[in-house]
Amino acid sequence: MKLVIDNVLLPTGTHTLVIEEGKITQVIAESTDQDQIIHARQSDADSWNAAGLVYLPALADMHCHLDKHHTGERWIPLKPFQTLESHLAYEKKLLSELTQTVGERAKVLAEQMIDYGTTRIRTHVDVDPEVGLRNLEAILRVRDELCDYMDIEIVAFPQQGLIRSSSEQIVKEALALGADLVGGVDPAGLDGDMERSLQMMFDIATTADKGIDLHLHDGGETGLATLRRFAELTMEAGLQHRTAVSHAYCLGEQTESGVQPTLDVLKQAGVTLVSSVPIDRPMPRGSQVLDTGVNFMLGSDNIRDAWSPFGNGDMLQRASRMAERENWVSDDRLLGTYSWVSNGKLTPSVGDPADFMLVRALNAQHALASVPARTAVFKKGKRIR
Repeated sequence: MKLVIDNVLLPTGTHTLVIEEGKITQVIAESTDQDQIIHARQSDADSWNAAGLVYLPALADMHCHLDKHHTGERWIPLKPFQTLESHLAYEKKLLSELTQTVGERAKVLAEQMIDYGTTRIRTHVDVDPEVGLRNLEAILRVRDELCDYMDIEIVAFPQQGLIRSSSEQIVKEALALGADLVGGVDPAGLDGDMERSLQMMFDIATTADKGIDLHLHDGGETGLATLRRFAELTMEAGLQHRTAVSHAYCLGEQTESGVQPTLDVLKQAGVTLVSSVPIDRPMPRGSQVLDTGVNFMLGSDNIRDAWSPFGNGDMLQRASRMAERENWVSDDRLLGTYSWVSNGKLTPSVGDPADFMLVRALNAQHALASVPARTAVFKKGKRIR
């Protein structure tokens, strides 16, 4: 079925969008192409008047945990973080006391994210000998249920440490079951052996022909050394542009000149950096990452879980926080921030996937600054919210 949406505000003015078979087939400027618009409306098509709503590409959340949040549960008071090991045990205790199943909670959060215009996510899902594959099986079912609304990429994540929790075999089984990437966490700080932990990750990934997304909280020179070795192994394994490191706080702890060599090798290896834009600790400097040319994406990470009571899964809000933290106030910087939370374009072209949202704002810059409600969300050309 053809869909015609009139009066959509793009950066170049008000346009009519024509959508067929999940793709944008026409982008018609309303100021110059009235005959073409009239013809599109007269065809066998559904029509909708956007009344000047601003077009924004659908959003992507490249770091979340669908299996471990408390959304939809009672309010759960948290205790402050002390050590990673103790908090991992605390997290397991809280999760065991939740009333909803993993699948039920995952669907609640995923649908909330869809309401905010997110149609693509990467979720890390816990796997270890104790949890087994239960969480993964639940998330795989949710992925199937929501396939018309959201693309869900899954990382097999040994949260307790790949070596520390003896999770090598269970990660392999998770990949065989349907997980898309190999996960890991703090090869030095938690696993206690940076080289062995990284080698194990890459061995698993290359054997299964999968990518990698590593949680890295380790700071200082330990963190930087881990990043450099990760980049080297990425190139040795031929996994350029298929690996990522999440958090990488160490890149914000030292001077720009001190971390530049590490950023250079990350760019060479095609390693993506992913950040949740923390406000309580250093993070990779956005402008430096941008200037170096390292691919950089944002994610929610903790959303009402054992680690934080904050968060709602709104990636437009997260992008706004990134721009504010970096003091990006010029139009070009504000607009550039969208590339870190979306794979789409601010000005759609014929042939683009019809994955977008419409908001009440003056323009895309204003939307990033003000974070308006999402009036409509479209996936594959169908209105899903």
